[in-house]
Amino acid sequence: MKKRLIFLFACAAMLASPVFLNASAAVAPQEMRAGFMEKINADPEAFLAQDKKMAKRLNRIAKRVERKMARKAKRGEQVDFSDPVDQWLWFGVFGLGIAILLSFFALGVGGLIAFLAIVCLVIWVIKRGSV
Repeated sequence: MKKRLIFLFACAAMLASPVFLNASAAVAPQEMRAGFMEKINADPEAFLAQDKKMAKRLNRIAKRVERKMARKAKRGEQVDFSDPVDQWLWFGVFGLGIAILLSFFALGVGGLIAFLAIVCLVIWVIKRGSV
């Protein structure tokens, strides 16, 4: 009986404590991001001065985004249908597209075209590795 009373008093004390009374409401991730961006936009130097790691992180993110944008620009320039190595890639991609279209109509030729397209993609991977 004594243990039960102590347990009940301990539970009541925990529930009445200010830790539970001052609990904040859950905030949506979008609101958290918006508040974070407002802090950064309001005074970026003060925000970065508070957290030295944040400056390094932002620089790292900027470099990463810059590299990705450079890769995307390169990819746009590299589309060349007359390149003998990349021809195998395009044969494979278009072959798989045609095979998917034919599979909608339940034609048996789609499987053969898909097989040949995959062979073209394997040849492209092998030639791309040797170049």
